[in-house]
Amino acid sequence: MVEADATPLGHHNEVTAIPFFSADRFQYWVIDFERHEFEVVMTDGTRHTEALPPTTLRDNQVARSVFDWKSWWVWSTTVRGDIFPSEAYSRVSTDKGRPAIYLDQNHWSTLAWARVDPSKVKDQDELAAAQRIIALALDAGIVLPLSSAHLTETSPLYGDRRYHLGLAMAQLSGGWQLRSPLTVWVNELAAMLAAYEHVPVPPSTQLPVVTLEPQAWSANDVHAHEIDNDLELLQLVLTEPSVILSTLIDTTPLEKGDASAWVKRNREITELFATECLTDAERTRRAEGLFWCENIQELERAAALVGVDASRFAQDASALVQQLRATPYLSILSALFQRRHLDRNARWKESDFFDMMYLSCGTAYCDYVAAETYTGTQLQQILRQQGKQGNTFLSLTELVTALNRDGVKTASEKAALDDL
Repeated sequence: MVEADATPLGHHNEVTAIPFFSADRFQYWVIDFERHEFEVVMTDGTRHTEALPPTTLRDNQVARSVFDWKSWWVWSTTVRGDIFPSEAYSRVSTDKGRPAIYLDQNHWSTLAWARVDPSKVKDQDELAAAQRIIALALDAGIVLPLSSAHLTETSPLYGDRRYHLGLAMAQLSGGWQLRSPLTVWVNELAAMLAAYEHVPVPPSTQLPVVTLEPQAWSANDVHAHEIDNDLELLQLVLTEPSVILSTLIDTTPLEKGDASAWVKRNREITELFATECLTDAERTRRAEGLFWCENIQELERAAALVGVDASRFAQDASALVQQLRATPYLSILSALFQRRHLDRNARWKESDFFDMMYLSCGTAYCDYVAAETYTGTQLQQILRQQGKQGNTFLSLTELVTALNRDGVKTASEKAALDDL
């Protein structure tokens, strides 16, 4: 593809000194998945089109995505004709600028039905709260990040129900994501080990957890923040909405991953503690140390990232526990595991994996969380125990009460107040 003055795409024009990838040159970049075309619209009105490489999406539900260079947004249209916007990632600006709210999947379902068929939300207080959250999300009042847990937990649904839920989630999240808790886990450990060893902290550990970075929700090997090729990065930004939406509303039901081994192991630990004759202090110390023993691989990955020897840290669980208490996410997650391991009545199930990992991460890095009752109640107790401000709620009604208390408003409401 070549622009009108024959400057190759991906290079800079030294005569005009205008950055090549700039709104001064481009108006729109368009990916048309149905016509298998990639089109560039220049600011002077000229257009350049070329064939689109075959997509790797198994069941792409996005017909067209348009990157608006002036607004720095991606506008996508589904094969059914529905439109959803996404803010585009930029390495320069990473500040979300408004409160972030992490929602458990059941609360996302309430929001979706409040948009599609309000009659399905029987609790009128929850319906009113859902409609307020929707208004805040659509008018730049809040950020509603999606996580890989959300993408996975929509998979058992199918047909129109899955489409409407997935579309609502894509529309209301607007491209915002929660970085994979597995990545956050290793990043926190790496920062902790670097501080302990007085060595430079890896830059990756400083990345925002609530972000627009493409595929940050995944623990795969795609790291957009490391891409130094502008063309490659922008193409990734342009295709990210189609990846997210297609994963959310893929018409083929997907099976959830098998977490039975994880459930079995945690049940065994709970049963072991129930049979041991220990003092409360001894049980607590054992449970704290066990968290490290059960997750030694994460410690090794973090040590490799920092460039230090993990073996001596693994041998001193007491020192690690002390360091752990200063980490935002792991201090909460480890306390949650400890609480359940020491509860002889705890009943482990596969959904606990997502609830514990993701709600703990949301609690640590988002301004507010609407959780499911069991995990949410324990998170509230842990925050109080740790002397931290409570930001976790069990219903949308409670969440909106807190938002109103804190003066969270839409952009239009803020503008109206400024005009007074």
